[in-house]
Amino acid sequence: MSSSDIHEVANYLIRESQIGITHRELQKLLYFSQGFYLAQYGEPLFSENMDAWQHGPVNSSIWGRFRQYGYNCLDVAEDASTATLNDSKKQFLAGILSSFLVLGQSNLIDMSHTDYPWERNYIQGRNNLIEKDLIHEYFNNFDSKEQYIEISKEKVEFSRLIAKRKSYLSSLDQIGDDWISGGAAAPTKEICIACKKFLHTFERDLFAKHAAPNIPKLLLGPIPTGGVGIELHLEDKNIYLHFHNNSQVEVSIEVADSFNEYDISLEEFSEEVGMFLEGVA
Repeated sequence: MSSSDIHEVANYLIRESQIGITHRELQKLLYFSQGFYLAQYGEPLFSENMDAWQHGPVNSSIWGRFRQYGYNCLDVAEDASTATLNDSKKQFLAGILSSFLVLGQSNLIDMSHTDYPWERNYIQGRNNLIEKDLIHEYFNNFDSKEQYIEISKEKVEFSRLIAKRKSYLSSLDQIGDDWISGGAAAPTKEICIACKKFLHTFERDLFAKHAAPNIPKLLLGPIPTGGVGIELHLEDKNIYLHFHNNSQVEVSIEVADSFNEYDISLEEFSEEVGMFLEGVA
């Protein structure tokens, strides 16, 4: 079966949408369409490529065609061509519309950001190509659109939690020295920045390596001796990190009946972070 033209796929999606479709929603629907079609049929729905842009996977030709619409719903002529789409492809695309369009633009973007085809390729300002083979590999991990959506919602929820914790860290150094009775040292700005970098790295590694990762329970807060404590809890592994104001990091790893502890410099921790997160990210 030959590939369709991406503009004709776009024409069909826009025309068949019952609630309207924005440019950013269209770009994500094209990405999901390509992914699930590759997984189901082993060949691309369209031959054109998707690139890793700031707001998720984007096709540059479609972007150029519809950029003037801004945040408004898109429109195409009633006779806009869909000649390369047979009835089977139209039925497939109707399923994509019914499953994804109701989720809304922000959720679609956030879902694509937790997919490793985007995560492995996005570098700010680069618009790197996302290879079709990588999209195919990724979507092969899911038995259905429903399973993908369920897993994506869990990843997006965790990503939003990370964002909240990073925002919390941005002002945590201003907590003062009396945040608990008896007094305690506030974390330094430098340590808060280091913790934000750790959370950023952890999130990117988690989503770049796994289609359906085990999402840990995350706890974070100041520690009385001065610094920030971060805990990551899974069913079979717990990691406790204490980032101290003196630029030392205490790492405790609990697995089954074993409990290993390390005390290293912040610089060493940054270089060896992957070792400590093995089995988590």
